[in-house]
Formats: sequence, C-alpha cells, structure tokens
Amino acid sequence: MTPGLRRLGGVLLPGSPAGRTLAVGAGIDSLGTGMFFASFALYFIGVVGLSANQIALATTMAGALALLAPVPLGRLADRVGPARFYVALLVVRGLGYGCFALVSDFTAYLLLTVVLTAADRSSSPIQQAVITAVIGGHDRTRTMATIRAIRNVGLTVGFLLAGIVFATGAQAAFTALFVGNGISFLAVAVAVRLVLRRTGTVVERRPSRTDGDPAAAAVRSPLRDRWFMVFTVGNGVLALYDTLLIVLLPIWILEYTTVPIVWVPVFMAVNTVLTVVLQVYVARFARGTAAATRLLSATGALMAICCGLLALGHLAATATAVVAVLLAVVVLSVAENVHSVAAWELSAELSPQAAVARYLGAFSLGMTGQKVVGPTLLVVALLPTGLIAWPVLAGTFGAAALLSQTAARRCHAERARAQTFSDEQLPVSPLQKTR
Repeated sequence: MTPGLRRLGGVLLPGSPAGRTLAVGAGIDSLGTGMFFASFALYFIGVVGLSANQIALATTMAGALALLAPVPLGRLADRVGPARFYVALLVVRGLGYGCFALVSDFTAYLLLTVVLTAADRSSSPIQQAVITAVIGGHDRTRTMATIRAIRNVGLTVGFLLAGIVFATGAQAAFTALFVGNGISFLAVAVAVRLVLRRTGTVVERRPSRTDGDPAAAAVRSPLRDRWFMVFTVGNGVLALYDTLLIVLLPIWILEYTTVPIVWVPVFMAVNTVLTVVLQVYVARFARGTAAATRLLSATGALMAICCGLLALGHLAATATAVVAVLLAVVVLSVAENVHSVAAWELSAELSPQAAVARYLGAFSLGMTGQKVVGPTLLVVALLPTGLIAWPVLAGTFGAAALLSQTAARRCHAERARAQTFSDEQLPVSPLQKTR
C-alpha cells in the first residue's frame, strides 16, 4: 500500500480494528445493495414480466407494512442481545436477497419485498446498537460517520457495476448479481461475528422483565417516553433535507426555474462527494451530549440559508440560478452531515442501556416518517405555493431545530435524574457508613 493510500485509509477508516472491520463490511454490503437497486426493476419488468404497477404496488405495501417494524424487532433484539440479533438479521437479508434470483411471479416478489423491507429498516438502528456495544465512547459516532461515507462510495460503485449487467441483458447476469448481493450479506455476518468474538462483546440474551432484572423492568416503552419521542419527531422534520434533495429539487428545477435539467445529476453528485469527504471530519464536533445538541441549531441555521439560496434560484436568470442552487446543495450537504453525527450521538446517549435497540428502533421512525410523508408534504402541499414555499420551509427547519434541541436537553435531564435516583437506592456498605 502506498503512503498516500495509507493516509487516506487513516482518515476514512475508524482507529480500532473492530471499527475498521465493521466499516469494510458496510462497504461490501452497500456495493451489493447498489447493484441490486440499480437493476431490479429492469429485471423484474423486462425479464420476469411483472408490470410497473405491480412493482410500485409491492413497494408501497412493503413500506406501509414495515413502517413500525424497527420497534418490535428492536425489542426482540434487546431480549436476545443486539449483537446476536444483528448477525441473524444479516443472514436473513442475505438469504432473502439471494432468493430474488428464484422469483418468477408477483406473489413471491411481494412476499420477499415485505420481509426484506422490514429487515432493512430494522437493520440500521440495530447496527448502531451493536456499534455502541462494541466501540463505545465517542468513537462510536466516528465509526457511524465512517460507515455512512463508505456506504456512499459502495452504492456509487454498485450503481456503476450494474451498468455491466444492463449491457448484457442476460438472465444469467442478473442471477449472478442477486446471488452476489445475498453472499455480500453473509460475508458481512461472518465479519461481524468475528468482531464480536475478538472484542468479547456479550451476545447472550438480556434478562427480560420476568427475569427480575431491575434495570430492564424500569425501562418504559420508547413510544411512551414523551421527550424522547418529541426529539424523534423533531429529528424527522430536520431530516426533510433528504426529501428536499432527492424528490423536491428535481421537480422544482424542471417546473419553476430556468436551470437546465442536465444539472440535476451534477447536484446529486456534489452531495454524494461532499458526504464522503465531510462525514468523518464533522464527527469530531459531536463529542458529548452538549456538543451534539448545539449541532442541531447549526443544522436549522444551515437549512434556512439553503432555503434562502433556493429562493434566489427561483427568481434569478439561468447563470445566477445555477450558482445559487449549487451553493444551496453545498450548504444542504454540510447540514446533512452535521445533523447525522448529532443524531447518532444523541440517540445513543438518550437510549437506556437496557433497551438501546428498542429505543434506536423507535428513533429511526423519524427518518422513515419523513420519507413517507415528506414527498406529499413538500411536493403536493408546499411546492405549488411558489416562492413562499422557501420562507415557510426555512421556518419549519428552524422550529424543528429548536424543538429537537429542547427535547434532547429535557430527555438528558430526565436520564440524569433517573441515574441519580438509582444511585441513591444502592445499598451502602458498612465500610462506607463509617467514613
């Protein structure tokens, strides 16, 4: 390995061997996923013979049925152990995605899509719970940042490699792609298992309420934890930058601006490149609850600036509009990366240790919710209002940042009081009494 590549690896990869293994595994995972998602519609419509409406119906039904899946699956992960459950989930995903090569009718396609959508949505929060257990401390956020950056690289390479499959158009090539994607999950499962053994991470089941464990018994459902759920909702609203970039921006450029539509893939590429470059770097600013909470305000401010630049692009002539939208995408990308590290740090810090997978699963509903509601909210309700959409959206981001910040602080204060009360209930030894 050349010195340049070694330095690049030192910047992009986590410092610990366990973190590096998990990050490389995520890259393998995303490479296969990128190849699959770039080609599955072409295969099932052009080769298997399903209709576009059937593909859309299966996707919609799977998304609706799997919407709340992270909560019960997170609860199950807390019962059997997040590490063990994550490995099992990787195996299920590997076998499931491999089985797409055998699908020849709509029923089988629908069943696999529903099961794998639920598994995919639950995988990310449970992976975060495993990283929290294996890595711990502030390195967990840097590891999550690294994984996100590497995922972007892996997905991009996967999209490009799928072009080879498109070029052949042969069923055997698609079969090899589906099987290869399934094998990638199994390879990651083996790597994760090796990390767990090497680090000595506990994989046994955790005590349930009926086992008499006081810590587990004292934990309430995350859905009944008021300030945590307020934080989750506020975080979901802040994450609307995702829908803004992927769904709203192309439609808005086409219908409301003089920006040539050929610039859309350039804007998307700028976002992807900046994510790879910035994600690991900004993780250093989210060390601790207080620092991560401050980043929520930064996210709201940056998105307000982004909306201002988009308003300028709405009014300006072509050249100025292109520059304004390009700057808006840059600012949005910085906000996205800043918000991501803040969300990882705070969600882990605010999740009780006895129910970390369950809480992180509930927290993921904020991001899932904005993906479900966001397109309708932004494109159908807000976009037709014209120029006024941008100050309204800027105010929404500002309010969400303030709400999330307040909720995170209240939730952290509740955790601190609960910990103090728990410490006070601990029995005092005779030696301590005599001091």
